[in-house]
Amino acid sequence: MTKEAALFTFFSTLPKLAYDKDSGGYVAANDGKEATIPAYVNTAVPDGAELPYLTYTVLIGAFGEPACSLTVNIWCRTTDEAEPNAYARELGKLIPRGGVLLHCDGGGMRIYRGNPWCQSLVDDTDRTIKRRYFNVEVEYITEE
Repeated sequence: MTKEAALFTFFSTLPKLAYDKDSGGYVAANDGKEATIPAYVNTAVPDGAELPYLTYTVLIGAFGEPACSLTVNIWCRTTDEAEPNAYARELGKLIPRGGVLLHCDGGGMRIYRGNPWCQSLVDDTDRTIKRRYFNVEVEYITEE
């Protein structure tokens, strides 16, 4: 699997969340539809993409080079902060403090949290579009 495909596959595992009245919080959706939210390279979001979704930048490196700093954004349409905060916690589970190792052609890559980890942002044109902006570091352990 190419580096780009490994990143796409990894970011495509963020579970879709739904509000659970019983617990009063957001939990993994179990509605028989998509189990994950769509992930797109930040330059390839299709017209009409429905929220929520995740976008990420792609920077590629190789062994011996400094870690690459990627950004990940989770976009939600909501009037409060509970849903985007729940997605931020879920991404934190995918990228724990010690990082995570992915396999790809020629070796692997270690993905770990950047600093600062997460920032809250709102869309300037639509106050109901909330965004969480994440700094992510990727260390490539590959020949090329």
